[in-house]
Formats: sequence, structure tokens, C-alpha cells
Amino acid sequence: MATRIRMVAMPQETGYAPLGVLGYCMSRSDFLAPVFSGLALPMKQVAHAPAAKLLDVVVSILSGCRGITQINTRLRPDVALAQAWGRVRFAEQSTVARTLDAMCEDQVNQLRQGTTALFQRESGVFRHDFGQSWLWLDIDLTPLPTSKQAEGSTKGKFAKKTATVGNWPGSMPRSITRRSIPTSTLASRTAARPMCRSWPP
Repeated sequence: MATRIRMVAMPQETGYAPLGVLGYCMSRSDFLAPVFSGLALPMKQVAHAPAAKLLDVVVSILSGCRGITQINTRLRPDVALAQAWGRVRFAEQSTVARTLDAMCEDQVNQLRQGTTALFQRESGVFRHDFGQSWLWLDIDLTPLPTSKQAEGSTKGKFAKKTATVGNWPGSMPRSITRRSIPTSTLASRTAARPMCRSWPP
């Protein structure tokens, strides 16, 4: 007997339960509203709005789809996941691809402005009271692995990602190292005056 493979709708169960919880919270709070509210994409709308199809792209990326074509096999049968994201059903992959093809530089700029507005709304930096305390930033200068075939990839400052623990004493300036190993010196006891104008004297 030949093997038959059929796509069956899953209205009551999902293969992406954590993604469904995330979608339920984000859709109920209109979390992504700043991103899509300013988008003007002149397209004929039949069953799905352009913003809804772009949301399907976001969900496909979060679910691990390697391409738009996998929306039909991974997401479309998952009706429960679509309902968690506030959708009746995910759009068909060909309509999503046509939406992406119809976007030009104006729509990309609109999405960029929307993501900037979302960042400003959610960022703690914009809500930080610089008059009361310093803003401490934790920056990781170690590089991330990148394929040699990646578009626009160039060799960075570091040739490889090194272990943080083994490299820490040598990477710190000697003026702020503690006496933990024989080669380090005492930390400076003189505190430098802050350079920020908003810092209270």
C-alpha cells in the first residue's frame, strides 16, 4: 500500500505551545501595533490584510521556518496557533510572498519607523532618569560566528570568540584590577569626577 501524506487542520492542538502563549499575550495587548500602524501598502485585500500577512512572516521566523514556502506545511494547518495570534488562519505562502514582493523602499522606511517607535516605547533607556543615577551598559565585544558565505560578511576585530573567564584579567586595564593574581596591581583609590552634566555635584 502506498504511503499517503495529508495536511489536516489542527483547530484544538498546536505544535508550538510556547509560541501560542506569546502570540496570545502580544495580540491581546497590541504589542506590534506601532510597527504596522503606519504601513501603507496599496494591495488588493481579499482574505488577509497586508499587516496580517507580515505578522505571519514574523510567526514563521519564530517557529523556525527556513523560507516562506514552509508556511504552508508548518503554520497553515496549525489553526490553534493562528487563533492565539488573533488570526482565523495563517495566509497561504504565495500570497505572503506577493506581499513581500510588492514592498518597495517607502514601505521599508515605514516599517523602520514603526520598529523605532516600538523600541522607544519599550526601551528602558528612554525612561531612565539620568538626573538621579548613571546608566550602566553591559557590552559584549566578543564576536558572533558568521559564515564566510554570508552576504556582506567581513573579518571582524577578533579572529575567533575567546573564553571570557580566561581572558578577563588580561583584558582589564591595570588601574582597575584587583589583587587576585601575582601579576595584577591594586585598584586606584582616587575616584574620577563624573563627566555627565546632569550628574549632581
